[in-house]
Amino acid sequence: MPVVSTAISKLKSKWGELHDLDRARAVHTIHRAGTSLNALAKALNRSPSLLRHLLNALKAPAEDRALALKGKISTNELVRRFKAAEARRVTEHNAQEGRKGCKAICDWLLAEGIPGSYGEAIVGEARRLLAVAESNRQLPKRTALPKLPVARIIKQCKPAEPEPEGAERISWLARWLARWAFYFMPDSDVRLKAIDLALQKQWTR
Repeated sequence: MPVVSTAISKLKSKWGELHDLDRARAVHTIHRAGTSLNALAKALNRSPSLLRHLLNALKAPAEDRALALKGKISTNELVRRFKAAEARRVTEHNAQEGRKGCKAICDWLLAEGIPGSYGEAIVGEARRLLAVAESNRQLPKRTALPKLPVARIIKQCKPAEPEPEGAERISWLARWLARWAFYFMPDSDVRLKAIDLALQKQWTR
């Protein structure tokens, strides 16, 4: 594309005059236009890792980017702050999703009429089953669609064999919980957080 080729040539000729953030904006624009980072790096005679580094700097909080433009912090510091902010965002997101998952587990136990003492055993066994499957790389490769309602996931994951009575019912329910928890929460960190919170809830029921 002529426009993209012109943009690449312009960036290459002015590279030494630009601030890293201006370089990053130009790289971002060209990349979004359809040029891969590897191809762009080759055209600019730069490394792909450098271009990714610049793009990460561009994702730093606005106040940090303003400091960088004034020369008060380096590009490396921008990237460090971006990664720190991203780590906080992921932690907060996982905590929120974990609380949602915990509520779904506790609501399911109540809907199945499970008292707290049995709930603890069921959740604990489900946690063990998931840990063993993950350790042995036996978890399913595919997960449910993100927008699939939890009630539908729970229904689809119900074991085919009839629900037993007595002590075997705990194992049967644990297998059911392990299945639907995996599909409802494919992220292992979120799933573990939710199960651990649900386990704590059972102790206080």
